[in-house]
Amino acid sequence: MLNKTTVLLVEDSVADAKYVQQLLPKQKFDIVHVRSLAEASNIMETESFDVILLDLSLPDGSGLSSFQSMKEKGSRIPVVILTGLDDDETALMAVKLGAQDYIQKTDVNASFLERSIHYAIERKDLEETEKKLATYEQREEFMATLTHDLKNPLIGTNRVLELLAEQAMGQISQDHADLLLQIRDSNKILLAMIQNLLDVYRFEKDMNAVVLTRTYLKDILSTCLKDILPIAENRKITITTEYPSNEKLVHADVLAMRRVFQNLLDNAVKFTPAGGAITLRVAPLENEVCVEIQDSGPGMSDEEKSRIFHRFSQGRAGRKFSPGTGLGLFLCKKIIDAHNGKISCESEEGTGTKFLVCLPAA
Repeated sequence: MLNKTTVLLVEDSVADAKYVQQLLPKQKFDIVHVRSLAEASNIMETESFDVILLDLSLPDGSGLSSFQSMKEKGSRIPVVILTGLDDDETALMAVKLGAQDYIQKTDVNASFLERSIHYAIERKDLEETEKKLATYEQREEFMATLTHDLKNPLIGTNRVLELLAEQAMGQISQDHADLLLQIRDSNKILLAMIQNLLDVYRFEKDMNAVVLTRTYLKDILSTCLKDILPIAENRKITITTEYPSNEKLVHADVLAMRRVFQNLLDNAVKFTPAGGAITLRVAPLENEVCVEIQDSGPGMSDEEKSRIFHRFSQGRAGRKFSPGTGLGLFLCKKIIDAHNGKISCESEEGTGTKFLVCLPAA
């Protein structure tokens, strides 16, 4: 059954009120008629309405003051002014103040009034949605600024910790030095989370944030491997690379793609057990270049795979191995989408995980 539109009709003229009630079909509209602003205010405390039809000449209000009074009582309810006043200036001012429509009683007919009511409701819904989006964007801007401001103190703290551990400011025991480096490493994890948050915000705000240049993906991967190899060697993880002799160029944002491969390689090392293996391949296809990163970690279930690229998603292994925001792979997908590329995941529990990243060839 079709839901009826609930209408509050604020009209002191009984004849005009009956006329409006006759224009609006009962099977579509539930109309409550009151004759003053005070009556309207009282009934709005106990009942809700989809729209208000308001006359500007009332016993306890006149002109735009009547509209402003009604707006204060029900700011989220769209108001259509239905009046005998033929005043273009008043009509324009009413719309500026937030009225959804201004209709002269002499012009009204059934189809016109019904259409005006439905449009008023739709416009008000759109306004409320836009307000929510504006509030959300302001909150996102604030969080991005706050997150960015958190980086510098952490970077400074890490440098002090390294100086202390290197005994540049006086001798300390090896146990103390190791503890300082553990604190530094924890800070690095926090810095990586912060950077993910900032990058997600940047790519969600502007999908054209990438600055494309002609480059080889192999060169970007080689840079990422320099950072990850010491960690892999410390855990006795073997990383095998397979680069083609005829690799094709791609159009890519080098810094953004470095974030992608750094995230994927960090995950591969994190989930691969000590003594395990990681394989990294670059494959030039006909119209694209693909990078494959295969680890020998615990793998994922089908349910985990289905949401691995979702915002804030973390698999059971991710929650077990390290803290995180669940934004790393979500960010990877955002960046690859901005490159008009593809990223996918193949995994089974107990058999490791393989990520495939493909970009169009230049």
